[in-house]
Amino acid sequence: MDKRTKKSPSIDDALARVRKYCAYSERSKVEVKKKLVEYGVMEGDINMILEKLVKEGFLNESRFALAFAGGKFRMKKWGRTRIKMEMKRKGLSQELIEQGLSELPEKAYTDTLDELLNKKWKQLQGKSEGNNSKPIMAEKQKLIRYALQKGYEQDIVMNRMSKLGLL
Repeated sequence: MDKRTKKSPSIDDALARVRKYCAYSERSKVEVKKKLVEYGVMEGDINMILEKLVKEGFLNESRFALAFAGGKFRMKKWGRTRIKMEMKRKGLSQELIEQGLSELPEKAYTDTLDELLNKKWKQLQGKSEGNNSKPIMAEKQKLIRYALQKGYEQDIVMNRMSKLGLL
């Protein structure tokens, strides 16, 4: 049996490791705190390290909120609802969540939704056997569910679908 015990790293070692962790990508305080716990840093030292990271500019939750919201929208094409839910999971305050979401341009938001709806609609049409000129109800429901799962608001989804002639 292994007799080694998990040693707590020194504050300087933990600080060096977590600086690299923060420099690699924007992080929230919750993520950094979790990482420090994984490293075995004692609870009392964690808050001191977090304060030091904030002072040094390695940790900035406002910057994180903007980067997170923008990144998830551009890369994964998530809607506001899903981004908001994930930001809450990351431990961000309502103010920071709203700040991050406010940076999503409305025109790009609706254009992205239109693009997703059209792409998914073509997929659904390819799977349907009949060549109906009118969309069938099951395909419409699948399309709506898809957009809602991506995190787009129902009223916006319905509005965009009617403008695209899918309703």
